[in-house]
Amino acid sequence: MSSKVSHKQLGDAILQSAEHGSFPQDGDVASATVPSSALPELLETVGKAREEAREEVRKVSRDAASDVDGWISQARKLQDDIKRSQDTAKEIVQHAEEGKANTARVQDAASKVGLLNTEIAYNESLARVIEQLRDISTLLDSAQDAAVRGHVMYAIERLEDVDGAFESLGSFGSTRVVTVLKGKQAQMRKAIIEMLTDSWNGLLEVDAANNKVSLRDTIERGTTIEVNAVVEQLTKLGLLDKFVAHFNRDFDKTILSRRLVIGQDQVVTAFEIQGDDIQLTRPVNDGSVKATLEDIHKIAEFLSTRLPPAIALPLSAKLVPTIASRLINDYLLPAVPTSTDRVHDFQETLSYVLGLVEYLDELGWTGQSQLTEWVDRSAQIWLAKQKETAIAKVQKLFPKQVKAKKVVEKVETQIISKGDALHPEQEAQDEQDNDWGAEWGDEEESAKKDDSSAAPDVEEEDMSAWGMDEDEPVVDTKPESKSHEKETANEEDAEDWGDDWGDDEDAKSAPSPQAHTKSPQRKTNGQPAQQPPTEQHVTLRETYTVTAIPDSIIDIILQVVTDVETLNTPELAKSAISPASGGLFDIPSLLLAMYRATASVHYSTDVAANMLVYNDCERLSDRLRILIRELADKDRTSTLPRLLQPSTRLTPKLEADIKTIDGFSRRAYGKEMESQRQIIRDHLEDAQGFQGCTNVPFATVCDDAIATTIDRISDVKRQWQNIVSQRVLVQSLGSLVSTAFTKFINDVMDMSDIAEDESRKLHSYCMSLATLNQHFQTQDESGEIRDTASLYIQNWFRLQYLGEILAGSLADIKYLWNDSELKLEMGAEEVVGLIEALFAPSDLRRRAIAEIRRTSMQ
Repeated sequence: MSSKVSHKQLGDAILQSAEHGSFPQDGDVASATVPSSALPELLETVGKAREEAREEVRKVSRDAASDVDGWISQARKLQDDIKRSQDTAKEIVQHAEEGKANTARVQDAASKVGLLNTEIAYNESLARVIEQLRDISTLLDSAQDAAVRGHVMYAIERLEDVDGAFESLGSFGSTRVVTVLKGKQAQMRKAIIEMLTDSWNGLLEVDAANNKVSLRDTIERGTTIEVNAVVEQLTKLGLLDKFVAHFNRDFDKTILSRRLVIGQDQVVTAFEIQGDDIQLTRPVNDGSVKATLEDIHKIAEFLSTRLPPAIALPLSAKLVPTIASRLINDYLLPAVPTSTDRVHDFQETLSYVLGLVEYLDELGWTGQSQLTEWVDRSAQIWLAKQKETAIAKVQKLFPKQVKAKKVVEKVETQIISKGDALHPEQEAQDEQDNDWGAEWGDEEESAKKDDSSAAPDVEEEDMSAWGMDEDEPVVDTKPESKSHEKETANEEDAEDWGDDWGDDEDAKSAPSPQAHTKSPQRKTNGQPAQQPPTEQHVTLRETYTVTAIPDSIIDIILQVVTDVETLNTPELAKSAISPASGGLFDIPSLLLAMYRATASVHYSTDVAANMLVYNDCERLSDRLRILIRELADKDRTSTLPRLLQPSTRLTPKLEADIKTIDGFSRRAYGKEMESQRQIIRDHLEDAQGFQGCTNVPFATVCDDAIATTIDRISDVKRQWQNIVSQRVLVQSLGSLVSTAFTKFINDVMDMSDIAEDESRKLHSYCMSLATLNQHFQTQDESGEIRDTASLYIQNWFRLQYLGEILAGSLADIKYLWNDSELKLEMGAEEVVGLIEALFAPSDLRRRAIAEIRRTSMQ
């Protein structure tokens, strides 16, 4: 232990830890060791503290002694109270057990009393039910006796009393005795119904074997039975409606249907009325509406006079709708006129129908509202039938008239100016330009360098293979002069628009195979020529083949216009169908829509189906435009109200239809062109890019690809030359040949290495493809043959230059680039690619490539 820590300090620290659990704050005390010598003093300190604690406890005990004695006394009292409570609880439990036994005895006595009361009540109710059953039996006996004596109504009333008595039985209604009584009641009711049925059949007798119906007021069945009494009795039983419905079916089957239904021989069965009888007699050949309405009038009169209102009125509610339905379907609808010649007869028929309706109203009958509504809707019904008739007519005509072909001529006068392809001076210039090696002039080179102007020209020439212009309804010109614009990647896409036209709005801006496009303005040094154009009138004629469908549609449209005029004449203006005359102007659009919807079916058997569709649409559009002008001229002096004039009602519809037809023709033409292009591409695709075209046996495959492509184009010409006009033929063939040239040229340019023998072979292919110019040779008035291939084939010169490059030397290619017009047909990099594929690396090749690239930048 450290000398600094005394024994007393250690004792205090231990005492504080024992009393308060505190730890010494002094570090020396906390870390000091406790020697054995300090133990006595430590024990003394602890003992002293213990004695102090004991003394303090004693002092506290002495001070609290009186309180503790009181607590002990209270605890003893609490124990006594608990014991008394336990004794009281035991007594309560004992009393409760005794109460349960008493309650059980009371409940048992109450249940016995209740059972006795129930037995008494049951006996009383049983006695009452027995009395009721006796009364029911008495009622049944009384009803049976009344029925036997013929007092049917009294019997029915007693049966009703029996029903009420059964309902008052309550829970006894399911007993066996009640079941027996109900069976007796049902038998009696059945017997009464059989009796009434026999009386009904006697009063309203239907002899189906002899097609005869007899209606009597009274009959004898031991006693006199009146029809009113039977009606009252059936009403009391709630069976009158069922009997009326049964009679309605029998009467319809026996008399009415035989009179109203017209056989295939247009024969109906007549009837005659004698007293109480109506009977079918003989077939007559008179199925007119007037005679039928007169017979219906007789039948209604017969039924209303021979039957009491209690039968006739509910019968009419079932009979008249049947009459109206058959009358409308078998007589009135066929009587609706399909021409204006029978309008007077139809108006008279409507008057007869209204007369019948008025008579039925006077009788108080119901169910004739269907006839009234039909008369009110007669104008709409007539209009609907006109539309159905027109559609049925074209459905019948189209399959026949699509086979009737004829050649038609289109004649137009076009104002052209100098610079147009049709101008005589321009034709002479084009003839001079046909030599592909001739000088084309600075203006063409300038146009070639301007890519922004070249692209529209390419598209314009490609679109010249069409036949309509939206701004000028009827246009007919020759194709534009040759163009030397650079081919773009989408040169064929400009022609493929036909398959993408989906709506009329798009078709509005689309070109057509005969669209008039002028050749580009000739320029000098990139500027337009300053000479003023010289205008000239040129009459253009061309022939093409169409079916009889367009003319037949126009004939129907003309008949529609005539019918509208006829229906609004003073003689027919007040007829029932005159208000619907304006609706006839919807028929042309329906017919044209049907033509478009069914064209693929009607033309499918023809080898040039799409071209015939295109021609027919052209013919139809031309005739519709002419019709619009004629209607406008005629309406200037027309006496019709403006809202009924064709130029007001029909012209807007026809103009919209013309746009739709034009779009439809373009789609047909585009579909056919794309189909033929794909076939040509497939033929050339067999050559697989012409790589190794000199290797056996692949060389034969390449030769066949070129040969089949040439033959395919020739076959297409043979299919089309008797269908389309010569101008459309050469323009369409030019597009197909351009497709073949583009495919071949692209395949050659994609070749990275061309051997000398392959070069010669490819050159021969160029020459073979060039023989397609035979399809574009024309003979002028002097008998001279002109080759117009360059006018219709976009990449004609491009193929020629490719052939020269394949067969030429580096010097020849440099000459073509510098001194000829190769740069107008091919780009510098295209030529460089061909040089690299054709010639081995050398200083001459390097200098030639460098010169071509240098000059292309100038």
